[in-house]
Amino acid sequence: MKTKSVFITAMLCACHCYGQSNVVYYGVNSNAISLAFADTNLSTSTQEAITSDLRICLSEWGKASELDLGLYEPGVIGYLYNPDKSPHYPEDIRFPRTLVTNSVSGLTLQIPKVLSDAYTNAFAFAAANSNIVAAAYEFVAFVSSTNFPGISSNALPDYIMFKNALPDAHAESNAIVNLAPQIIPDVCEQTYYPPSILGFTYSSDGPAATNLWMQVPNSSPSSGGDKDWGKTTVLWHENKWRFCVWLDWVP
Repeated sequence: MKTKSVFITAMLCACHCYGQSNVVYYGVNSNAISLAFADTNLSTSTQEAITSDLRICLSEWGKASELDLGLYEPGVIGYLYNPDKSPHYPEDIRFPRTLVTNSVSGLTLQIPKVLSDAYTNAFAFAAANSNIVAAAYEFVAFVSSTNFPGISSNALPDYIMFKNALPDAHAESNAIVNLAPQIIPDVCEQTYYPPSILGFTYSSDGPAATNLWMQVPNSSPSSGGDKDWGKTTVLWHENKWRFCVWLDWVP
């Protein structure tokens, strides 16, 4: 188990590592705030891995976060507020927001046990599927790069797939190739960001009985100069990650 924990920590710290334990950064000025884990039995390596993943989530989306201070309930002195719902987390998991104090570091962001438990399960998944997770980060890095707009039309089916979402439903791959000059600019209108390890989920939706999906955070410019945040679903299929629109209805 120790080997797995060390691997997970190293993997997540590859994206963001600032040399301080259990500290995350929020706001336009990258303000630092310490973490307080409700589960005091978490190992040091697990705490560090959770911290690294939270940094990934906050590195861009968190630039809009602010502290909302006030005595809202006993023990709670405020919240870490962001106007947009976290694009990194599934709908059933809430990004941590409760601010408390402790005698060591003062103002801290509390990590509830239900969240650290979710992370522990996700880290076990990552350790058992390290190649798939590594391929996920490589996929996001490539589609975010300046190289992606230059891929050939014939290569596009390696990065995107549809079911019942194009007029030519009986030949989706050919339709993707033919529509590549339209699809590639549409994909590139978004800016994509590394996913949270909590963004990997299994579902019956897709071409197999059980399908692995990844939630990729994305943003686009808004009229006010800020960013509009959302998420894009990506499917692991035939040993590749692909943007996927999978509709059950048949046109």
